[in-house]
Amino acid sequence: MDSTELPPGEGDRFALITEDNYSGYLWIASILGLIYSLLVIVVRLHIKWNLFGADDVTAAVATVLQLGQVVPLFLAMKHGLGKSNDLLSAQQLEDAGKATFAAQIFLILALAAAKGSVAALMLRLFTRDIKATRRSWILCNTTLALTVAWGIGAIVAVSVSCSTSNFINISSQCGDRVLRWRIIAAFDIFLEVLLVTLPVLFIWPIQMKGYIKLQVIVAFGFRLPVIGFAIAHLHYVSSYANSNNVSKDIIPALVYQQFELFWSLLAATIPTLKAFMRSFNSGFGMEIDLDGYGSAYGSNGTYPLESLQNATSSNGAVVSRPGVRARTRERDDVTFGSRSATGSTRDRRITPLSDIMREGSQELIIQKEVQWTVRHDDAGTQRR
Repeated sequence: MDSTELPPGEGDRFALITEDNYSGYLWIASILGLIYSLLVIVVRLHIKWNLFGADDVTAAVATVLQLGQVVPLFLAMKHGLGKSNDLLSAQQLEDAGKATFAAQIFLILALAAAKGSVAALMLRLFTRDIKATRRSWILCNTTLALTVAWGIGAIVAVSVSCSTSNFINISSQCGDRVLRWRIIAAFDIFLEVLLVTLPVLFIWPIQMKGYIKLQVIVAFGFRLPVIGFAIAHLHYVSSYANSNNVSKDIIPALVYQQFELFWSLLAATIPTLKAFMRSFNSGFGMEIDLDGYGSAYGSNGTYPLESLQNATSSNGAVVSRPGVRARTRERDDVTFGSRSATGSTRDRRITPLSDIMREGSQELIIQKEVQWTVRHDDAGTQRR
């Protein structure tokens, strides 16, 4: 048998996985991650059709950046990334190194955009232009600022004193590569912890059913695996940083980066799913119509509370303003009918979103309490 002849069937494979070639693992992870991420963003845009906000735009940008990250990886693998350095020429190592470096930059940008999408979503859900939510507004905007700073700092940390053409060349590796990625990963994990814990802090003081709180916590807690993927990536950075075969040994680290990016994009969309958003209907004192996707925002992407207007009937009973439509409980919405009272009473009203989406407010988390006193004379009493 000719020594150069491949075993039957191997010559037709798209990407071989052998002792000297690990690129197949990266091909699988990057292609599947891209496909699933595109499906996720399509589902998100469909769910939020005509209800788009800054969080949706940022999620779409993150998906585009993921595509920008995958394309250089494909080029790098075409030039030999994943194969043993001994099998590659100097030109192949240079071309693969440049493409891999570009992929790292796009990956950091995509991760930052995915985190920013969650922070922007929290800004829409948990904040309003009133004193009661000022702390939430500050925390959400601080998280956004930290995310931007992390993205810029991570790119600087990866780039400084590193030659793009020698990125995977054993003769000229970046100094202190492990230390750089430890710092990047530490802030990455810190931001993920913020994105998971802030919703808990915001929702815990609110008076609502426990299972609704649990839905919100679980939806945002879906990001926790991102921390695990970041730690796994850091572990494999330590493995290839001092390796004499960087082109092959870097593959596990790149694979875990694909996992981290995909899960980050997926977790950014989970809280926007219809079933989750419906939980705000009864929990936050304002009904959110998710069955009809009309335009829900004014010119500035917000909608206001409608004023509470009551009328007094001839018998002195307080009745709700006409035109407020009742909602059925079949969709788990909370409704309050008309009420008459003597003395002092307290009540809450929820106005359907379709009646109030006109202008001037943030969104979603609004709780309004109204207190009034009703007095009337007996039916037979006449003034003399």
